[in-house]
Amino acid sequence: MVTPRASSRSVLRRAGAEHSKEQLGRAVTWLTQHQDASTGHWPASSLNKKRDPASDIGKFMSDAATAYAVLALADTRLRD
Repeated sequence: MVTPRASSRSVLRRAGAEHSKEQLGRAVTWLTQHQDASTGHWPASSLNKKRDPASDIGKFMSDAATAYAVLALADTRLRD
């Protein structure tokens, strides 16, 4: 599951916030460890309501989480 921390790091970087290579390394490690190896996506769930992961809304949650994870990873790689 992609946490707000993962997407927040990407947003903070885009805003020019200070960071260290160690912090970015930990964020990238977390993202790669939590990616679903069989599908390539990052699973996500709603904190507000229990949703069926196979439903359209459930799939949307994982699609959104995957999009944020990819943006964070792409941003990290582009700045290296």
